[in-house]
Amino acid sequence: MSDTTLLAFDLGGTDLKVGRVDASGTVHDFQKLPSRANEGEAPLFEAVTTAANTVGSHAARGAAGFGSPGVLHPVSGIIVDRTPNLNLSADFPMRARLESVLGRKVAIDNDANMAALAEHTAGAGKGARVSLTITVGTGVGCGIVVDGRVLKGAMGGAGEIGHMPLGSTGPACGCGVVGCAEPMASGSGLIARAREAGLDVSNAREVFESSDPRAAEAIARMVDHLARMVSAATALLNPDVIVIGGGVAQAGPKLFGPLEASCKRYMLASHRQHLRIVPATLGERAGVIGAGLAAWQLQGNG
Repeated sequence: MSDTTLLAFDLGGTDLKVGRVDASGTVHDFQKLPSRANEGEAPLFEAVTTAANTVGSHAARGAAGFGSPGVLHPVSGIIVDRTPNLNLSADFPMRARLESVLGRKVAIDNDANMAALAEHTAGAGKGARVSLTITVGTGVGCGIVVDGRVLKGAMGGAGEIGHMPLGSTGPACGCGVVGCAEPMASGSGLIARAREAGLDVSNAREVFESSDPRAAEAIARMVDHLARMVSAATALLNPDVIVIGGGVAQAGPKLFGPLEASCKRYMLASHRQHLRIVPATLGERAGVIGAGLAAWQLQGNG
């Protein structure tokens, strides 16, 4: 088994997920450990070392894959500027530090991009030429995969559809973009709008399960903003599959039915004719699977 799997990590603010991934995208020894991401550089990399020692003895001595919060520069491997989920200095040399700690080459990318690669290759987007994986939770994240490769952009920031200036009249977003749709299209936005309407809810699931007309109105507003966001991305990228993940996707038909209906208002007929909008299938393992697949791509490139 030691020569058929590569080490892969998915770093979050709370958990560091780790496993061994084979070339087909199957994960072995999947585990979650405390990430210590908010405690600073030394505790974070102690956690990485612990995770590597926990599952790495059975992995090949080849490349490793690593999904991280933030914008990862595709050439230098730095985290561009800062990200609020990690207590690290600005422009932190993440890939170089990881390669020093792990003693191997590291394929590194944003965690949403890693999840998108996983869904494209081994999940709900399998068989697609162009897929978008959109995570709707606290915010709205997106990864773009074309012909099996993540589209990263010049500085690693491609796919930030959550911050499209779509003329939202809702609350201002912390990103600073005027008219940003994320505060209205996200799960946290749905909860906030429901509370503003007087509903006592603590999560998106409670909003979707409510029979109160005020919940229905909050859902309709959220879905409309999400549909405009998805449709703008579709006009630009013309995907054949859009995968929706995150906590809001757990609503199932209560989300996907209205979303597809709303998209008909905003999408070109030519672009929606063969488009599939489907729920994500890989769950919490998607980031580790994608990181492993990225490591296999790096390994194949020599």
